[in-house]
Amino acid sequence: MAGSSGKLMVVAVLIYSFLTMAEESIRYGAEMTRLPAGSDIASMGDAGVVLPSRATSALWNPGASPLQQKYEISAEIADLYSGLSRQAVFSAHVPIQGGIGSSVIYMPFFSGSTPYYDSLGGTYQERIRNPALRSDGDPEGYFKNNQHYLVLTIGKLFPFHLPRAPGTGVPLPLEISAGVNFKGFLQTMNPKDVLHLGIGVNADAGLIGRIGLDYDLKEKEVCRNLILGISLRDIISSQIMWINSMQNYREPFKFAQYYGIAYEDISGDLAGNWTIALALEKSQGLSYHGGVEAEFWDAVSFRAGFSGKTPTLGAGFHYRQYFMDYAFRFDEIDLSYIRLTMGVVF
Repeated sequence: MAGSSGKLMVVAVLIYSFLTMAEESIRYGAEMTRLPAGSDIASMGDAGVVLPSRATSALWNPGASPLQQKYEISAEIADLYSGLSRQAVFSAHVPIQGGIGSSVIYMPFFSGSTPYYDSLGGTYQERIRNPALRSDGDPEGYFKNNQHYLVLTIGKLFPFHLPRAPGTGVPLPLEISAGVNFKGFLQTMNPKDVLHLGIGVNADAGLIGRIGLDYDLKEKEVCRNLILGISLRDIISSQIMWINSMQNYREPFKFAQYYGIAYEDISGDLAGNWTIALALEKSQGLSYHGGVEAEFWDAVSFRAGFSGKTPTLGAGFHYRQYFMDYAFRFDEIDLSYIRLTMGVVF
């Protein structure tokens, strides 16, 4: 496909040029640690800072882990940018006594064989006059860009109750959940059969507040919640160390802030259960994220959102302890039409 081939060439040139140019840092490796994860969150515009429903939620906000009261094991596969690269996510959540929750998330990323091209000699005008200076379109070779990313989460839940006037109903809960991620990053590249190895560690901190707004006396549960979240990613001033690189490169992790608010309605009054989430990411610039989820018959969910300028869509299904989620994204490089998660909660 000509369009995909052209995009693949652009990606290859950009990636390889970062390795070969004489600068003090590589600028893309740390950004790859922020690829979306979790089909439900990816289809709701990456507003995961206030969506604490899955084990992968801890990647977006480590404060999400203590809010999950059950064990979970899940696996996810994503075919990115019309097959130009692939990503997987393996997640597990373990609730511990005393309101403590823990999660483990492993995210491998595989680029496949990517062509690279030699730098052209001469100026643009010289190449116009001299055909010998132009590229013949044949790559000099191929290289692979693979990433391995491991996240360990630990968090604590602090439950409170909001007082209410006598006779107006039961006290409503206020839950504050705090957590920390410990992260390890490994990336390998092999241009011209020379192995470049990038290694880095860092940490995240997160906080979620969930406020009960209404109580269902029949179901004996809170049926409407307001959720507030803040997540600080890469809070340690550390670097990715590139071993065997030409200039002994060091790439700094970039500190990022995430803020969000969500409204959750599981009363069924609107013919289903609804979640609306909005989030703000502040890193090199500002980006806005948002999504909506509608669940019907307590089994089937439909989702839509936006992540910056990227529209997102998705759906989910769960039966007893099993669940499956799907996401479709209109990413800028190309369509990401396969992101599928399957898991079990027990």
